[in-house]
Amino acid sequence: MKNPLVPLAVLTLVAASALVATPARAAVDDVVTWSVRPGDENGEDGRAWVEWAADPGQSRTEHMAVINHSDDPVEFRLTSADGYFTDTGRFNMLPSDQESVAAGTWIELPESVTVPAGAAEVVPFTVAVPDDAEPGDHAAGVAASVRSTGGGEVAVESRVGFRVMTRVLGELEPSLGLTASASYTGDPNPFEAGAIDVAYELENTGNTRLNARPEISLSGPFGLGELTLRGEEIVEIAPGETRHGTVRFPDAWPLVAYDVTVVAQPLPLSDELSFDDAERGSAQTTVLAMPWPQLLVLIVAALLTTWSVWRRRREQRRTAELVAQAREEAREEALAGAVPHHS
Repeated sequence: MKNPLVPLAVLTLVAASALVATPARAAVDDVVTWSVRPGDENGEDGRAWVEWAADPGQSRTEHMAVINHSDDPVEFRLTSADGYFTDTGRFNMLPSDQESVAAGTWIELPESVTVPAGAAEVVPFTVAVPDDAEPGDHAAGVAASVRSTGGGEVAVESRVGFRVMTRVLGELEPSLGLTASASYTGDPNPFEAGAIDVAYELENTGNTRLNARPEISLSGPFGLGELTLRGEEIVEIAPGETRHGTVRFPDAWPLVAYDVTVVAQPLPLSDELSFDDAERGSAQTTVLAMPWPQLLVLIVAALLTTWSVWRRRREQRRTAELVAQAREEAREEALAGAVPHHS
């Protein structure tokens, strides 16, 4: 099927590749470019990915349009796999050397398709939800790939595909789990503040995709030095996935100890859902911020003060002793001058 209105965002074999430690089945010496889009039996339908809601046991037939932008026919390997989201919120699929155990196993599609040069082929595939599927969001993906040795003995596999998101109908339970740790870095200069670094891990412990905006609060003894910072927004985290974040509190004076609290509210991906009743995830920890440079200054100051007082008192005693000695000598001289002489 000819498709002249092909998006320019296609993938080049050399540009994005994954190493596979197996011999290549077919070498592709020329540069191959292709794209894969969701569609219907007639071709692309404008969707960026497949997303649908289903009851347990329900199935659905979808289509993927594989477009070959190269000058020669290409045989593409077709695969499905469990999906996940990276730390930046981008969708990805398990590599081909890892076995899928979740929604990637719900998809059936042909093993390969050959696409003529400059043409497109529409390939149907089926998504079948198991009867015992748990309610919530389940991520998978489909892709078309080619392999090439690139002139070496190690095969290089490149994939282009899209996500297949299935929401199994039932009660959605947005939930977040949090853990946190913190460390204090003091400044050797006792007249400069230090910094507190807070690291946290957020886990989607519910059954639906969500966003989150962590807030990190810092409080010293009696509320001294209280500050709140917002962590980097977490975009599209799927059930069971974790994200890590760090924030730094500069200008933190060593107040012996700080209480650190991290909270995050589950947020829906769209306005169609409301998570207002969902509880916030939270974590607390304590970080020591000992004022060692300041204590050293106080100790040195105390020693200097003690030495100064001791020296002043010693000088006062010495002066008193000299005055007493002079008085004694003067008294003795006076007594000696007052003795009468007899002829």
